[in-house]
Amino acid sequence: MSGSRSRTQFPRTLLAVATGLSVSTPSMAADISGQVVNAETGEPLSGVQVRALGSNKEAYTDDSGRYELEDVDEGNQTLSFDYQGIPAKEEQVEAASEDVVLNVGLGGSASSSLPEMVVSGQQYAQNKALTKYQNTDAIENFISSDEMGQFVDQNVAESAQRLPGVSITRDQGEGRFVSVRGIGPELSTVTVNGMRMGTPEDGSRAVPLDVIPTGSVDTIGITKAPTPDMAGDSIGGNVNVESASPFDQDGPSVRYRAEASHNQLSGETGPNFQLSMSDVFNETFGVSFGINYRDRTLESDNVEAEYDELDGPDGPGFSIIELQERKYFINRERLGANLNLEFRPDSDTRFFVDTLYSEFTDAETRQRNKFDLDSGDLTSLDGNRGTIENIDGDDYNRRIRFRTKKQDTLAVNAGGEHDFDDWKLDYYAGISDTKERVLDENEGRFEYDQGQLSADFGIGNGRPDVNVNAPNGSVLNDANFVMDKTILEPKSVDDEQRNIGFNVEFPGAMDISSLTLKTGVDARFTDKDVDVNEIELADTPDVRLDEFSDGALKNFSTKSVNHGFADLGERISFNRYLNFFNANREDFNIAPGDEDEIRELTTAEDFVAEEDVLSGYIMGTWEMDRWQLITGVRVEQTDFSATGNQLEFDTNGNLSVSPRQADSNYTNVLPGVHASYDLSENMVLRGAWTNTIARPDYQDISPRTEIDREDQEVEQGNPDLDPFEATNYDLMFDWYFAEASVWSLGAFYKDIDNFVVDQTSNNVAEFGGFDVTRPTNSTEASVEGIETNFQYGFSEGALTGILLGGNLTLLNSELEVPERSGETFSLPDSPDRTANLYLGYEEGPLSTRLSVSHRDEILNELGDDERFDVYETEHTQVDFTSSYQVSESIQVLAEATNITDEPLELYQGSEGRTLQFEEYGPTFSVGVKGSF
Repeated sequence: MSGSRSRTQFPRTLLAVATGLSVSTPSMAADISGQVVNAETGEPLSGVQVRALGSNKEAYTDDSGRYELEDVDEGNQTLSFDYQGIPAKEEQVEAASEDVVLNVGLGGSASSSLPEMVVSGQQYAQNKALTKYQNTDAIENFISSDEMGQFVDQNVAESAQRLPGVSITRDQGEGRFVSVRGIGPELSTVTVNGMRMGTPEDGSRAVPLDVIPTGSVDTIGITKAPTPDMAGDSIGGNVNVESASPFDQDGPSVRYRAEASHNQLSGETGPNFQLSMSDVFNETFGVSFGINYRDRTLESDNVEAEYDELDGPDGPGFSIIELQERKYFINRERLGANLNLEFRPDSDTRFFVDTLYSEFTDAETRQRNKFDLDSGDLTSLDGNRGTIENIDGDDYNRRIRFRTKKQDTLAVNAGGEHDFDDWKLDYYAGISDTKERVLDENEGRFEYDQGQLSADFGIGNGRPDVNVNAPNGSVLNDANFVMDKTILEPKSVDDEQRNIGFNVEFPGAMDISSLTLKTGVDARFTDKDVDVNEIELADTPDVRLDEFSDGALKNFSTKSVNHGFADLGERISFNRYLNFFNANREDFNIAPGDEDEIRELTTAEDFVAEEDVLSGYIMGTWEMDRWQLITGVRVEQTDFSATGNQLEFDTNGNLSVSPRQADSNYTNVLPGVHASYDLSENMVLRGAWTNTIARPDYQDISPRTEIDREDQEVEQGNPDLDPFEATNYDLMFDWYFAEASVWSLGAFYKDIDNFVVDQTSNNVAEFGGFDVTRPTNSTEASVEGIETNFQYGFSEGALTGILLGGNLTLLNSELEVPERSGETFSLPDSPDRTANLYLGYEEGPLSTRLSVSHRDEILNELGDDERFDVYETEHTQVDFTSSYQVSESIQVLAEATNITDEPLELYQGSEGRTLQFEEYGPTFSVGVKGSF
């Protein structure tokens, strides 16, 4: 510290002139610094509030437990150290003209409320997350890595759903995308150690969080109302994933976890390993490294249907028109690694390199029966039961598909932080490289060729009941199916994000000790390349399905597919089919006359895009006795350019393809105000007015165009779309009514302009007389809601060790769509209610937790009218975890996920018309974990 006093004031003055800020003359008062650790474990405590009583001087410890109080008046001072879960402590110190070092240990056998036997238990993790929440300037929630370990969460999405106002969408039973406060995942952002993360999705901005295993993560923070020094392009919120710092631990540390996970539906057991190590050398250079691997083999049973009007004997009737019965066999591997390097030559300087890598491989085999009934005649319909006759036999298909999807993410962020005498500087540069490859997708399709079919059906009571009548042969006999076509669907997506920026902070600006001014610049450059293909090979060898139905897919004792609520007939061996395809590849060709269709399918969705965003802000923080006021403005300029394809079919159906390029740019000014007021020592009232944006999805702004001159129809993207713009209001009350406990109640409102929806118009000058369908900024939306959060740990009496907590979010969202005039809808992915509840026990060596996560039904897709709207039903998942510490470095654990076998269910129009129903089965795990 003393060495920094001799530095010249020239850099400070230069920066002040460059940013237009006034600077103050440095005070000759003392600086007090030191480190705060857990007195029992020696671990540094992050987020400890350090106050000089009788003044407005306060600071918070960083990841290594270090703090600094600047310009404290000389003389005897009383410092207060406050951390959630540990009783506050006061220390006397004599502040002289020289800098003072005061190191403090909090807790101890007499006073600590932390568990003595469980070093990284639930309560400790909750304290850590709660302290971060208490200290943040923005409206933000946190969950820590230790807390993740006490849940049964295999990826970041499933951990994030435990936070207030957060819901997730699932893929094969696993959490994938995160929605915040009823706003879809494409309107939120994801960062890794502060570095923006790209998405492997080909058309959406939504970032899948199932690719990041929790073993690579230390903390997840979700910002719901950003301050001006944060990126402004997240109407829903920003999900920040942080890996651990080597300075988080006191000395060398090794943590491990090894378990076996068994999926009940598949009957398979897979491994899960996690290992993390960290150390600090010469008290200045730290290294932390982690690696984790999970291998899951699972299955799912699926039924899907569609409904529409068919002409019947008494006029049009609403009937089932398609039935699909699917069986999935899935193997998912997740490999994650993180390497963090830090150099801290003194308490005022920090250099860092944070690296996170994740690799997600999803190998999926799907067998399905697909029956299109709308080619037949609806001959009877009595309420929800009817008969369809004269169905073309080739409308009954049996199909086998395999594909391997690989998604890789590498995020590297490097920078430095400097605390000079009277100003602070931090800077960073990073890169995020995200890829998706699907190179081997191959589906063999076989059609029934034994004559026409009929079907009796019943709908309206959930999963449809369909009985197929095949007078000339069974539809479950593979010998009755002939090869129809092979579909190949290779896809590649590359998304690279580069980020660079700096921030400068001036405490005591303009000679006002309670005022801090901050300014900074951020530049982000995105390159995205999407290549999506579908190749249909309809000129195939004459071969029947029974050539491939020998049960080679799995070693079952019978040949039938094990399905919970459908009969899929005999198992189809993808290996035999693929061997046949490869051996006879020259006999699988594009059928004559299909060339233009294949060109369409291999070019329509391709695009290359560049997006450059330059941002700058200025922000002031004014701290008074009980008040804190943050105000400022952020400006973001966006330059977007892309090249896509224009597809044009002439009146004879012939296709021509030409490149189409488009550019757009716009600037957004985003002011914001945050205020907090300490109603008492343990009650805080916070409010915020913020303005945020969200840029349209790539598929909406890509310059793709498809023109059908025969039908006079056009489908295209719209590069001229404006970004979504939201004005947000937040009010939050927090009551810290006991140690490590809180009750929060908040309300929020979002008014969203330029909401993007697809609209069809025949009044587009460029395409006179054509029906043009494209996304437009043609409507507005709003979200209002109430959030409450509660957590409490009993520390005395008969209930000692019991942990209780939960949260509830009530939402009301409104969206108007021009195509459905006079109707109002909730936003897609916006449930009316989300809730979490947990009951835990942690005392001595035993730790257990039962957790319940609930989401109400959500709108999935809007149709032409209410009969075609698609909803996903409510979802409630119950999980249980427990561990027992058998020695200082070993805990045994047992976990159960999705105990009640909660399915995924979607319906069309009304709940009785099930559109999709899918079950996954519960998963059970046993293993060991520990540290030394």
